[in-house]
Amino acid sequence: MKKILSLAIITALLICVNDNANAKIRRVGYFGTPVAGTDYATLQLAHDAASSGDSVFLFPGSWTATINKKLIVLGYGYFISGTASNANLQSIAGALTVNVTLGGKASTSAFEGIDGLTVIPALDSVVNNITLRRCKGNFYFNNKTYDSWQIVQCYVDNLTSYYAGGKVTNLRVDNCFINTLGLSSLLTIGSNGQFNNDIFYSTNFGNGSYLVKNSVFLLNHVTDINCVYQNSIGNTDYGPIPSGNGNQNITGALMSTTVFVGYSTIGSFSNDGRFVLKAGSPAISTGAGGTDCGIFGGTGPYKLSGIPRIPSFYKVTSTSTSTSTNPYTITFSVRSNN
Repeated sequence: MKKILSLAIITALLICVNDNANAKIRRVGYFGTPVAGTDYATLQLAHDAASSGDSVFLFPGSWTATINKKLIVLGYGYFISGTASNANLQSIAGALTVNVTLGGKASTSAFEGIDGLTVIPALDSVVNNITLRRCKGNFYFNNKTYDSWQIVQCYVDNLTSYYAGGKVTNLRVDNCFINTLGLSSLLTIGSNGQFNNDIFYSTNFGNGSYLVKNSVFLLNHVTDINCVYQNSIGNTDYGPIPSGNGNQNITGALMSTTVFVGYSTIGSFSNDGRFVLKAGSPAISTGAGGTDCGIFGGTGPYKLSGIPRIPSFYKVTSTSTSTSTNPYTITFSVRSNN
């Protein structure tokens, strides 16, 4: 009962994410009593019923859809339970997997707080102004030109080009951990954008012209002559970054022992909390303007577990599991998650 009650209130608070007073909130996978016109058995059904500008909130499950209208799709974060998770950030538990294909009318859609997210444009569809915020998963480009995608505060498993002949312009990737960046020769010359306060594990910028600032390269790095690096840190053992512009290169041994509290050994830290800077780290205050390098620096620091920017009830307590007293006292612990 406590869980159902807390989820119902969370859904009510989703109103704050809608910028259109007439937009509706739709739920997928809600396990309470379904409400007609609000609750749907699949993401595709919710999409088909939605109007442009509506929000869709996902509960635990495996969801697949082709999106061909502007939507705001929300989850409840990642690394919220199990090994190396962040405790007490979210009351919702359960695995989430979301596979989304973007049609041409999906431009200006946004995804936030989603675990297990895979996003790819439909073949031959031009999809612009996509925002991926506080999500964990795989993000792909295809065979067209895609403009003004924003990837912010995400834990990225793969950010890659999927099909020959594509191009991405005005790409913005801020405060993300990126396990594999593969913008290789599949993307034609002319791709451009900015990477700010990111952490890269394996990196290939391909032919793109990118500004890379306040970032850290942990391992494999393919330097592209079209990129400009500023106030970033490279690994001399795996492809150093260019000198000058406030850049620095350190050995692999120093990268593993001096930069982050939980890298290369995670220890007692969470999967993403491990990338907090260690005392005395060479990344402290060495970014442009004196900010820290890495995902917790800059003007929009990474948020643990990608909890979406809506109020969440991360803890609910009561005197018992049944209503045996009158009044019946329930205590909610709430955070804004801005």
